[in-house]
Amino acid sequence: MTVKYRIPCSESDIFVLEKEDGFHLTIGSRVNPLSFGNKLAEYVSLGRAVDAAEKFCKVYTLIKEYGYHLESSNFQKDGMQSIPVPELLDKDISVEDMRDMLDKNALLHEA
Repeated sequence: MTVKYRIPCSESDIFVLEKEDGFHLTIGSRVNPLSFGNKLAEYVSLGRAVDAAEKFCKVYTLIKEYGYHLESSNFQKDGMQSIPVPELLDKDISVEDMRDMLDKNALLHEA
């Protein structure tokens, strides 16, 4: 296992790790710097994994504003449907579109 990419993100570190079977996108807490944390998704190319890491950081920062938290590889919020991280990263959705979706979900939940 080799760390190919690392970015700080919202009190955590996002890693792209090269493993025998591909590139793993993981998140690790800065509180436990000896751990590479939870596996979020897997990719066959380094470029795709790095792009996913960058996107995840932006989405993670945004989604926390709406009260979601990361549990395993899903974003969770009480009373709301969970959002699987791998599916979200595979979608061609911008941060602005994600914000619009979260705003609509919040309005529907309040109604």
